[in-house]
Amino acid sequence: MIILRLKKKHILIAAAFSFIFIWRQSNVISGPDLFHDLFDDNRTHDYKYLIKESEICKPFPDKIFLLITVFSRTSEFEEREAIRQTWGSIAVNNTEIRLVFILGYRPETSYVDIKTESEKYHDILQEDFYDSYRNLTIKSEAILRFANTFCQGVKYILKVDSDVFINIPLLIEELRKHDGRNMIMGNVVKFPLANRNPKSKWYVDEIAYPYKYHPHYATGPAYVLSGDITTKLLSAALKTKYCFLEDIFICGIVRERAAVNLVHHRDFHYIISYVDICWIKNRITGHSYTKEEIVEIWSEKVQNKLCTWWIRMFYAFFGLFSSFV
Repeated sequence: MIILRLKKKHILIAAAFSFIFIWRQSNVISGPDLFHDLFDDNRTHDYKYLIKESEICKPFPDKIFLLITVFSRTSEFEEREAIRQTWGSIAVNNTEIRLVFILGYRPETSYVDIKTESEKYHDILQEDFYDSYRNLTIKSEAILRFANTFCQGVKYILKVDSDVFINIPLLIEELRKHDGRNMIMGNVVKFPLANRNPKSKWYVDEIAYPYKYHPHYATGPAYVLSGDITTKLLSAALKTKYCFLEDIFICGIVRERAAVNLVHHRDFHYIISYVDICWIKNRITGHSYTKEEIVEIWSEKVQNKLCTWWIRMFYAFFGLFSSFV
């Protein structure tokens, strides 16, 4: 009788979970026909290049394994320099890796200063759209346009924010385990609720987005695109009504419409990160760092900071815990 009662209990639990799963799935719209004609659009991305490093992937773009594209505000001169001198330095004299910073336009930032920086490093792409948070989706489309025009054949494209530290060797090691086709890889959020709080910067009203849930997506601080999807992803983006939530739009809505696979990797961290090379050593990304913290982490790497067993255990436990949060 005890065994029978346990079986009934297990059946009830399984049925409850199945109901919840089916109910949540019914609220997630997915597939190439996402939104049908409700959110179809016919936009163009015809912004003018203010600075165009068209030679960055030459002479052999098909030999480039990773194109690193960093979202950067026009005023972030010191942040860009910090990345060049730290984790981004791996791109220097490396035939398989390229680094480029993606900028819009702000009238209060001197174009002459940015042009001077570009002439020194040859790693800046700037278009004439207004550089703001609500235009981050345009910045993503700029990446797709640039890669599709000047870097056809690259294996992977990393999109990363300027406050992120990237463990490039580990990222490359993980990417070599995949076939590199038709995918977006990152920290995947499933069943994300549309934000209906008018006070939130992520607020989306029901007119702009009528569904309860967004499609599954990879979070914006850092994610990887396989190089073969730039054409169809840009085409799908320009045929979809604009959404300022860049990661949800590109990695969720547009990805679904373009039938691109979504690959979760738990080592793309985007919530809590420690200013410690021992933390980042076994992770691909750490997020929300200042330029000083990025330099500090790199200094610890260069100095071969000793990561004691108890520190490794603490971070391993924290990583295991955070993967369930």
